[in-house]
This record gives sequence, C-alpha cells and structure tokens, in this order.
Amino acid sequence: MFNARLRASLLVLLGAASYGVLSTFVKLAYADGFTPGEVTGSQVLLGCAVTWLLVLLGSGRGIPSIAPRVRWKLIGSGVFTGLTGVFYYYALQSLDASFAVLLLFQFTWMGLVADWVLQGRVPTRYRVAGIVIVLAGTALASGVLDGSLLDRVSPSGIGLGLAAAASYTLFIYFSGKVAVQVPALWRSAWMLTGASLGVSVVYPPQFLWNGALGNGLLMWGFLLGLFGMILPSYLYAKGAPRLDTGLTAILGAIELPVVILCSSLLLHERTGITEWLGIALILAGIVFSERSGSGKNREPEAAVPAGTEELKV
Repeated sequence: MFNARLRASLLVLLGAASYGVLSTFVKLAYADGFTPGEVTGSQVLLGCAVTWLLVLLGSGRGIPSIAPRVRWKLIGSGVFTGLTGVFYYYALQSLDASFAVLLLFQFTWMGLVADWVLQGRVPTRYRVAGIVIVLAGTALASGVLDGSLLDRVSPSGIGLGLAAAASYTLFIYFSGKVAVQVPALWRSAWMLTGASLGVSVVYPPQFLWNGALGNGLLMWGFLLGLFGMILPSYLYAKGAPRLDTGLTAILGAIELPVVILCSSLLLHERTGITEWLGIALILAGIVFSERSGSGKNREPEAAVPAGTEELKV
C-alpha cells in the first residue's frame, strides 16, 4: 500500500515537473515571434493529436468499453486544463510574472479546500503546515518580495490569475475522481479532446492555415504539447486517483522550483539566494505534508477500482 502511494506521488511530481519545463519553451517560442494564441493552440491541438495517435497504436491490445456519458465527463473535465493556460496567459499581459505565478500557486490551498468541501476530508495539521511552508517558499522563489510588486497590478489580472488557480485545482480534482476505471492513456486522450475544444473557442486555430507551422511553430507546438499536455495528463491520470486532492495539489508545487532551475540553466536568468531559499522551503513543505500519509497519521488512499488497467472488451 505504501509503495503504491509512493509510486503515485512520484508520478504526480513528474507531471508537475513537466509543467515547470513548459514555461521555458513558452518563453523561447515567444522570442521566435509567435503569439500566445499560436503557442497555446498548437500546444493543445498537437498534444491531443499525438495522444490519440498513441491510443490508436496501442489499440491492438484491446479497446476499453467507455460509455458515452463517461466520455462526456472526461471531455468536460479536460476543458479545465486548457482553460488554466488561457487564464494564465491572459493574466501575464497585465501582471508581472512573479506575481502571476504566485496567484497560480494558490491552487495548493484550493486543493485542500476542494477535498474538504467535496469529499468531507478535513486536512491534517501536517497538510496545513505543509501548505503554509509551500506558500512561504513560493513567495520567496517567485521574487514577489523584492519590492517591485506594485509596478504592475490590476484587478482584472488578479482575477484571471486566481481563475487559473481555480481551473488548475479542478483539473487536479477531476484527474483523480472522474472515470478512474478507464486506462490512463484513454482518459488522457478524452480529457485532451476537451482541452482542445475549450482552447479552440478562445483561440481559433488560425495557425493551421496561416503558415506559422512551417515557420517553426510545429517544433514548439510538439515540445509544448509533450511537456504541457501529453506527459502531465498521462502522469496525473496514473497517479492522482491513488492520492487525495489536497496532497496532489501540494505535490504540484514542485513546478515552481523546476521553472526556476530551467530558467537559470537554459535562459540564463539570474537566481539569487532568496529564490534558492524559496525552492528549499517548497521542497520542505512537500516532504512535511507527506507525513500525514505515514504511520498513525495516515489518511485513507483514494480508492482505485480493481482492474483499472485490464478494462478491455
């Protein structure tokens, strides 16, 4: 039981780390002259297309029986992962990146609230303490305490940043609760279909016919789709059903340290002692919150129906 929980936690950590790698590629794509609509749209549509290709290639082992109602639930759930990017990219237009990421990271405590309200699972003292440590580390690592916060703050930007956090929280919640009996790759494919539909409404896919793909967007779309859609959706689909929403949200905080590390190594952005201290606090908060999953403080794991990987017809 403990080993299953540990494996699930590692899968979620890898999924969140994949999101952290994503931001570096987004900045590089912007530097190449591509717009937020082109970047977001290509990321989602290409990620969805590749996932369905993987599904078709693996269909020789059997096709799971998925009721139409379940498919629509997965599509509806997937809309939230697409909307997270839309809200966040819009927030960045009126907020400093350091403040925008701080708003996004409110999903750490929103996940605990979702667990409490929707599942009746009261957070343990370790979870609450872990959240406080993670948020303190986020404030340090994001650079929001350097005094420049008031330079660019707008009510609409704050609202969009919090909307991104709420949307991400719902993605985490549904990743662990909706149709968990369906094999992970099939769940990812249907959820990414929902993400594609949601993003296409906001950003019509003009890049499909305006020549942007041939001018370099195809490469960025594939990389962004891999790290922003395919890997995290699959890893969350595999790991989240075995964890409660609160812990999954806390584990997702690993995204910010990965963002800072990649920006430092690949974009040569300067990282000071305050940011490194923030990273250390985030990691400490994740480890501390895990104490509630061991020994006498252990919480019940989210149930995963038997035969999850063997549901075939």
